[in-house]
Amino acid sequence: MLTFTPGPTEVPLRVLGAMLREPQNPDLDESFAEFYEGLCEKLRRIMRTRGDIIVHSGEAIMGLEAAVLSLVEPGEKVLTMTSGVYGDGFIDFVKAYGGVPVEVRVDYDDVVSPEEVDRALGREGDIRVATLVHCETPSGTLNPLREIGKVCRENDVVLVVDAVSSVGGVPVEVDGWGVDVCIVGSQKCLSAPPGLGIMSISKRAWEKIEERRGNGFYLNLLTWRDWWFEKGVFPYTHSVSLLYALDEACSMLLEEGLENVFRRHRLVAKAAREWVKAMGLKLFPRKEEYCSDTVTAVEAPKGLNEEELRRRLKEKYGVMIAGSWGKLAGRVFRLGHMGYNAQPGKLLQVLLALSLCLLDMEFPSKTWEAMSAAEDVLYRSE
Repeated sequence: MLTFTPGPTEVPLRVLGAMLREPQNPDLDESFAEFYEGLCEKLRRIMRTRGDIIVHSGEAIMGLEAAVLSLVEPGEKVLTMTSGVYGDGFIDFVKAYGGVPVEVRVDYDDVVSPEEVDRALGREGDIRVATLVHCETPSGTLNPLREIGKVCRENDVVLVVDAVSSVGGVPVEVDGWGVDVCIVGSQKCLSAPPGLGIMSISKRAWEKIEERRGNGFYLNLLTWRDWWFEKGVFPYTHSVSLLYALDEACSMLLEEGLENVFRRHRLVAKAAREWVKAMGLKLFPRKEEYCSDTVTAVEAPKGLNEEELRRRLKEKYGVMIAGSWGKLAGRVFRLGHMGYNAQPGKLLQVLLALSLCLLDMEFPSKTWEAMSAAEDVLYRSE
């Protein structure tokens, strides 16, 4: 089975092999602390930050909730920028912890406007925390993080960013772009197994967190501050084998070089989009420039059951792709070309299988034209 979904991705054998290492005792073995520090330094290089790094046991969405719990006071207004399913999820977290969302909302096929963010902050005047999803995987869009980060920094707003599906696949400059809390998942562009969340935390964010002094233990970031950063002791027994895998995945990415990684993602994404257009299908984002280089979202053609398409593709051709979530369920199918999936050979295998499957379902598949369009990008450009 070739898994071509926008996370979890396929995992390289080298990363899987790292999990065979005999587990250390993370609470008593001093060398494990040294290993963990080395992993955090690799993550700083990937995320382009000198801030504190936390790798916690639990999927990345736990990091989104931990950020809101730790930063947002009950009754405090929070600017929630939403262009999709996960942006709406931030709103739910803010409400759950007593915050008051002030929404900057656009349609799911659109991206957030930095100018509208600036207007909203100026209009409200007293917002101190903002949330943003960089890559909305259900929609296949990429929000303009650099420009939004600049606006938030100019307005002295702590910016929390879900970069789960972007870090390691497209450029993200945490410090340079004014991101105060950046949340990443092990199972996306880093192509490690699921189960770990990664957070970078700026000095400004720590100041707000200490002022908030939230309740709770596992999700409270002050637990990490008080235990790990001050005493050098983990607040709970860590997921040792998953950390070994993540460390190896980070090593592979850094060995390839970040610019080479971004070029690979850019090339594969462009090839996927050219295939979509040549096939006579339609990209879901309203403008191609809004598309992420880590996932391609395609509108299901009228009269074609996308769930049935995915089922046949899996059962007959051995390829798994994704549908979408929320109000996009049944309307969109997605190709996850992130991390280890962003390989020309894998993409072409998926596109050929998808072309044949569409033909099986009596869609007027332009297999030759579409495959040629993708190959032209992969082997005759850049």
